Amino acid sequence: MQQIDTIRGLIQSHPQLCHASNIIVKYDGSLSPSLRKALDNIINAYGKYIKSMMAAEEYTDEAVRQKVAVLNEYYNFIHDQGYDNLFSSQGKFRPTILEEFLYLLFKDVVEEKRKLYDSTDVLSSGSVKAYTNIYFRAKDFEDFVKSPEIDINEKDQDFAIYRTFDVSINNSPAKRIQIPAVAIEAKTYIDKTMLDGIIATAEKLKNGNPYTRFIAVSERYDVSLSVDPSYSPIDQIYILRKGMRKGEWRDIDANVVLRMFHETLQHLNRPWSNVQKRLEEEGVIL
Repeated sequence: MQQIDTIRGLIQSHPQLCHASNIIVKYDGSLSPSLRKALDNIINAYGKYIKSMMAAEEYTDEAVRQKVAVLNEYYNFIHDQGYDNLFSSQGKFRPTILEEFLYLLFKDVVEEKRKLYDSTDVLSSGSVKAYTNIYFRAKDFEDFVKSPEIDINEKDQDFAIYRTFDVSINNSPAKRIQIPAVAIEAKTYIDKTMLDGIIATAEKLKNGNPYTRFIAVSERYDVSLSVDPSYSPIDQIYILRKGMRKGEWRDIDANVVLRMFHETLQHLNRPWSNVQKRLEEEGVIL
């Protein structure tokens, strides 16, 4: 199929296309005739979808709205054809649609920053093992005094805009770490157990970098409305379909995506630890 070759080519230049990679893994696997036919239909729809997404290189409000419209077309195709649960949950077919969309939404912003700061080698976006903390390791007290080593704890992150660092002590081999400026948990829905896990992740990542903006982006919400996450270190939770898990089918709301997009850009563009600049430009301290 020509479409599958096109998808393979895109992955070569954009390895962050996690939904495309998911499709390829399934295509190259062993499938029943019915699953093979369904996947062929998906590949045709995805080929049109990703072509439209990759063609949009601006990030104006109009361009973002157009990306959301294209996303809704693809989501609705999957839903209307009954493909939502075509593969097992472990296969992460449907969840990778949203994870990949976040990359497509921010890729041109990141590319602009890479050029602006001449940071092609260190600034990236996509799923990542994000740094949470560093700790010292030694065989015993003598080793601690004479030749301690460092080790790194990391947390898998669905999407992040991050910088790569190499750190070392006492001329030991460098450890490579990825510290996110923006970290996003992407979910099909959020229930109470998931929310607790997201809060725990936010705490870990913000311990590693207090300037990380940590948000959750989900299609739906399935937590009791009596639970208020405001006390948590999560900066925001965006519910793209503006509804509960068992509600009626709704399109992704472009206004919610735009708000998430603008608030993320604001974080990337505003002063962080420069209190004087924040005071003079915005009249706020935090």
